[in-house]
Amino acid sequence: MINKNTANRDKWFARFMCILIACCLWLYVMSEQNPIMEKEFAVPLAQRNLGEGMITFNVPEKVSVRVRGTRTALADMPVSDIFAFVNLSKLSVGTHTILVNARFARGDVVQVSPPSVNLFIDMKKDKIVPVTAEIVGSPNKDFVVEEHMLTPSEVKVSGAATRIEAMEKVFVPVDVSGRSEEFTVTQKPLVMGKDGMDMQDVTVDPAEVIVRTKLKRKVQTATVPVKVSYKGSLPAGLKITSATVNPFRVNVFGAPSAVEGLKELELEPVNLETVTKDTTVPVKIILPSGVNTARKTVDIDITVETNSEEN
Repeated sequence: MINKNTANRDKWFARFMCILIACCLWLYVMSEQNPIMEKEFAVPLAQRNLGEGMITFNVPEKVSVRVRGTRTALADMPVSDIFAFVNLSKLSVGTHTILVNARFARGDVVQVSPPSVNLFIDMKKDKIVPVTAEIVGSPNKDFVVEEHMLTPSEVKVSGAATRIEAMEKVFVPVDVSGRSEEFTVTQKPLVMGKDGMDMQDVTVDPAEVIVRTKLKRKVQTATVPVKVSYKGSLPAGLKITSATVNPFRVNVFGAPSAVEGLKELELEPVNLETVTKDTTVPVKIILPSGVNTARKTVDIDITVETNSEEN
């Protein structure tokens, strides 16, 4: 005869074993269908608890974080589900080595690379500095830059105190290549350090400067000889014994394109038919386009005598 309590105990034991086996089977199936795996992500590195008025250098934008979780959890998971940061609480100005922390709500963080970062902390500083214009290229050969008008003429440069102290100047490049008229451009100010390098780790406010550039005509001077020519003939019985030009050379001025290469100036022809005796004839200078001179004429002193061969 079987004890009733023993029979009940066996029945509940059988039920328990069935449930245990079912759970094991479920875990087995799930592990096969949704296994635990690892995956690596490039995660933005945040900075926390940085002191007021401070700024950091050499902090990488991203770090590599390897996490562990189920395939379902890691599949198509956004990077934002992983949080990487450095705690900068109570750090002073100077160089520091800081541990990189990472958190992953869907699983475990396996590894962070690099595990720590070397960074430099400095105080923020602002400085108001003038902006200058620097010419790029050359204008039309007949023109020269007269002036630049900048709006605004000063900007605020912000950055680490050590970087602000290393600043040499703030300028805007102005390309005048081939220009012959006034023009206006909007340019981004550039900050140059004392080492001659572009300082891209500082900010400039405002970010753009309006530059109005005026040009003026260039004036070139030269001294060139004059060329005498004649027309007609002397009255019968006369001949020229001498003809002296005064002055023989003339100072001229004008656009470089007109003055350069000018070898001589032509004069209006002297009408010999009007010469009956020794005389001084004012002769007009013929000026090329774009060339000017302070005097409009030169004097030609002509000496004549009777032609004895015709007597």
